[in-house]
Amino acid sequence: MKITHSPLTTVMVLLSLSIALLFTACASNRMTRQEKAAKQALLAQEIINALNDRHYQIDVHNATPDGWGRIIHLTSLYSVTVSGDSIISYLPFFGRAYSVPYGGGSGLNFKGVIHRYEAAVTRKGEHIIYMDVESEEDTYRYIISLFENGRASISVTPRRRSHISFDGNYHQQE
Repeated sequence: MKITHSPLTTVMVLLSLSIALLFTACASNRMTRQEKAAKQALLAQEIINALNDRHYQIDVHNATPDGWGRIIHLTSLYSVTVSGDSIISYLPFFGRAYSVPYGGGSGLNFKGVIHRYEAAVTRKGEHIIYMDVESEEDTYRYIISLFENGRASISVTPRRRSHISFDGNYHQQE
């Protein structure tokens, strides 16, 4: 007795084998809980070391201007870099300007000097950094909240513009 297979049966068998192979390949790329915990511990230690050395960068991807009531998703790369007693602020500004130079000025794009730097850690492991910064145009109060998982928020209060907040991530060193 000869067994015949229809083309549909052959296609179904090949499709089933392909799906099984795909799930097996995806499952082998998953990290175990121990690997995730180890990676998280390394990131947390890197963040602590960077904050203690005052050499770190926060990349931002959302902005929330005061009074707008909505989040603006940023499509370009923006960041704040702290290096010792200086800051490089490359952030967009959306909001009201009260007194700015002719032409609008540079907004939150400047290299400035940090006059006051205070750091605190909450019970939940949140690192809060308070900085008073001065540029050629304005003085600013930066408050950076950085969690050990790399998530960050930045609150900027300029003297001559309205307040704005940003959400982003700690930029891991390569």
